[in-house]
Amino acid sequence: MEPGSPVPDDLAQRVARLEAQVAWLLQQGQAPRPAAPLPAPHPRPAAAPPAPVRPGREVSPVVWIAGIGAVLFLAGAVFFFRWAVQQGWMGPELRFALGLLVGGGLTAFAARLALGANRRLGVALLLAGLGSLQFTFRAGAFSYHFFDPVLGLAAAAVLTLLAGGLAARIRSGGALTVALASGLAAPLAFSQGGHHEVALAVYLAVLMAATLAVPYLARTGGAWIGARWTALLGTWLLLLPACAEATRADLPLVGLLLLLHLALAGLWAWLPGAEERPGTPATLWLTASILATAFGWLVWKRLDWAPELYAGPVLAAAAWNLALVKPARRRLGGRSADFPLLALAAGHLALAVPVALAWRWVGPLWGAFALALAWAAHRSGEAGSEEAAALRRLALGMALLATGRWAFHGLDGAFEPWRTGLPFLRAAFAEGALAAVAWTLLVRDRDGLTRLLAFLALEVTANVTVAVEAARLVHWLQAPDPHQGAWIATRAASITVTLVWALSGAWQWMRGLGLEGGPRKALLAAGYAWMGIAALKLLLADLATADTPLRALAFLGVGAIGMTAATLARRHRPEAHP
Repeated sequence: MEPGSPVPDDLAQRVARLEAQVAWLLQQGQAPRPAAPLPAPHPRPAAAPPAPVRPGREVSPVVWIAGIGAVLFLAGAVFFFRWAVQQGWMGPELRFALGLLVGGGLTAFAARLALGANRRLGVALLLAGLGSLQFTFRAGAFSYHFFDPVLGLAAAAVLTLLAGGLAARIRSGGALTVALASGLAAPLAFSQGGHHEVALAVYLAVLMAATLAVPYLARTGGAWIGARWTALLGTWLLLLPACAEATRADLPLVGLLLLLHLALAGLWAWLPGAEERPGTPATLWLTASILATAFGWLVWKRLDWAPELYAGPVLAAAAWNLALVKPARRRLGGRSADFPLLALAAGHLALAVPVALAWRWVGPLWGAFALALAWAAHRSGEAGSEEAAALRRLALGMALLATGRWAFHGLDGAFEPWRTGLPFLRAAFAEGALAAVAWTLLVRDRDGLTRLLAFLALEVTANVTVAVEAARLVHWLQAPDPHQGAWIATRAASITVTLVWALSGAWQWMRGLGLEGGPRKALLAAGYAWMGIAALKLLLADLATADTPLRALAFLGVGAIGMTAATLARRHRPEAHP
């Protein structure tokens, strides 16, 4: 195309479109670009509300130092007064007045601190003040003979009431514990000897009733575990010599006062009508019921009443505990006390059997009670750790008691010939079996060293009980004459024990191969142990008494058990290595 020639229309149109497009692109490039839409956030699950943080209960080192200092101060005061008397520096009147001045000053200063900002420090110093005053009153009554010991006891009781009022004012369980300790120590400090058991029981009832008003006046107290346990254990420990030493004429009244104290213990345990929910009420009530039953039997026996008739009060106690189930649900707002109360009722029902029939069944009773407590602790684990832990401690103690009786009494007749009745399924077997089941529940609920001890106790009670019972059965089948001799000396019975232990070890070894972690190690170790014990017994004991057929039977049996266990373990877990 030559210069100056006209531009064709189609070309001009194309150029115009291109220029328009370029202009549009330039405008788009200069215009601010809208921000890219952010991706919609993924919905997150609502966070769980934080667990309520309980207020810290750490005690300041200052309080510890003050408490230790209070105890040391009391000891120092005793030594100082004794030394001053020896030196002849102070007469009785001056010593008594000085004791009142020091004790009263300490008590007033402690009350001022407790009512102020240093409540815990005041409670720690309150112990020194009350102790000094009580020591002074005792010296005035017995050493200086200024007044009758009854007046000294009354003065100590007034101090206890004042300390209880201070506890209600400052809403302090520690102050109530100090007041209870002072009130419980007063009868020991002002004891004159002789038979004053009824007066002691009445004094303790008044003390428990008066101090029981503190949690109601303070509108708290459910968490005062130390004070409530001090009231319970202190009272019943002082009631024990009252039941054991009271004259025959006073015993019926002492028995009635025991019922009153049981009712007061129930009020301390459950705190009915109080605003705050009580802690560990079932465990407190369990302890009080057991102590009341034992002390009641002591009074009953000293009265020379028919032992079989004591089954009546025991059955009444079982019915009373069953009747407490519904009120306890309303008081606690749940079923956390159901299992402890049912266990307690079952224990009393089981107690009524040996009381009414024969005391040889007291061992199985203890085993049944240990089992009931362990079951209650196992079922109460979801209800509250505090209650469950306290029940486990009671179950552990009862299981130890039942196991001890089984070991020293039940097995004591294991080496003697059976004479009357069934040769097996006797009281000793019931003791061992019930204790073993109780240990099984405790193994499931405990951790750490306690769980290891429970597992060891379970291994011993279960394996020895089953082996002994199997040996009794074999001896009865082999030698029905009850005067043939000690059953364990029978060769077949002895080999039966070996076979049972080998079978138990093989089963636990196979069971452990299918588990992981701690249970695997425990069962494998137990399996190796019992198979090793069976092998040693076979070589060292059974071969010495057995003839050739029995030796062949023993070796064949133990060997077959080992081979069968290995075969089954390899079939089910080919990757496992023993």
